[in-house]
Amino acid sequence: MSESEVKKCHSCGVEMQFAGKAPFRIGGTSGGWKLLFGEWAELGEEMLPFNIYICPKCGRIELFADEEAKRRLLQHSNLKKIY
Repeated sequence: MSESEVKKCHSCGVEMQFAGKAPFRIGGTSGGWKLLFGEWAELGEEMLPFNIYICPKCGRIELFADEEAKRRLLQHSNLKKIY
């Protein structure tokens, strides 16, 4: 979804406002592996930016992936697009 598309709040129907991008980590390891290997455990980790939208009326926040983030997420999780 592009930043210029109008997005309506699913709670109250008001047009949501673009509030910026936030990076999220995917991949890597957690738990005991991180304790044992430290930063080496993060070698498979990636950062993906998501577009953040907020409803000015109720405060609902929604995250949207752009085309590049969608492609990388689908590739990372081995999911296939459903048409």
